Amino acid sequence: MTFSVTMLMLTGLGNWVTADIVVGILTTAAFLESAFGLCVGCKAFAGLMRVGMITEEVCERCNNIWEASATTAGGA
Repeated sequence: MTFSVTMLMLTGLGNWVTADIVVGILTTAAFLESAFGLCVGCKAFAGLMRVGMITEEVCERCNNIWEASATTAGGA
């Protein structure tokens, strides 16, 4: 969604070349995922964890989605 909104804003402002670059980045990431199973977002997340910008606690929460949704559902 971020890519789509960015492209829409750039196009609306008349920055066609920059919007095309954003489309190219998105297309490349989608191709890498579909052809080789390489998730660019996952690699970026791992890199941010390695440098300490994202704590390991965030990853632990993501690994157990069933517990998180059961907690949310039980409290509602």
